[in-house]
Amino acid sequence: MRGFFMLIDSHCHIDFDELAPLGPLLDACRQAGVEALVVPGVSLAYLERPWQLSRQYPMLWPAAGFHPWYLPEQQGAFGVLDDFARRHSGDLVAIGEAGLDKFKGPDAATQEWWLARQLELAQALDKPIILHSVGTHARLTAILKQYPGVRGVIHAFSGSSEQAREFVKLGFYLGVGGVVTRASANKTRDALRTVPHKWLLLETDAPSMLPEGLAGTHNSPVNLPFIHKALSETLQADPNALALTLSANARRLFQGR
Repeated sequence: MRGFFMLIDSHCHIDFDELAPLGPLLDACRQAGVEALVVPGVSLAYLERPWQLSRQYPMLWPAAGFHPWYLPEQQGAFGVLDDFARRHSGDLVAIGEAGLDKFKGPDAATQEWWLARQLELAQALDKPIILHSVGTHARLTAILKQYPGVRGVIHAFSGSSEQAREFVKLGFYLGVGGVVTRASANKTRDALRTVPHKWLLLETDAPSMLPEGLAGTHNSPVNLPFIHKALSETLQADPNALALTLSANARRLFQGR
């Protein structure tokens, strides 16, 4: 499945216990053609784990943030994230995973408060932000318009062509994961075809979002070439050329080069 290219997983929770032990897994990633993995933060308890692991494994690119499912009960906990992100700004490639979820997590007002704080932090540190959006694309678009200049990625994008174009217009990349492999995801595949390739990123969201057609109890970053193949077929693009573009996109967003 691997071609003459290397891929970057723009969203992988490799710090979750389901993916341990990391050494053999990262060896398998390299053999599969995965050269780097962006590891978002999700909670107060896991805040430092992506950064700590990146000290041991340089192919991991750490982020820091609070996922809408795992928001701290006390707003004062934002100070912990703020302090950590500022102290390690030189190492972190992004703020997040932040965002909104219509179906899971605390009430909308609480989610929006935490999203606003993390957008402000990304703005202050001049970092991209990794955004989760489930059933909330319209509301998220309206909020992002209040933060001109903030850039980032809509992780695991699943939406319409119009929604895709709105996010791109605001300077946000679209993360392409296991959804593109699903037989039922025609709307999302159609949307991806309307977006210039320079606005797309590959991701697995491992251990979640196991691609359709693969066996297993959880997803793995080793499956990234499978997703790349599905996206290449969706876009009718040369796999090698597309891989070069997607990896360049990830470096441009997360490393500024």
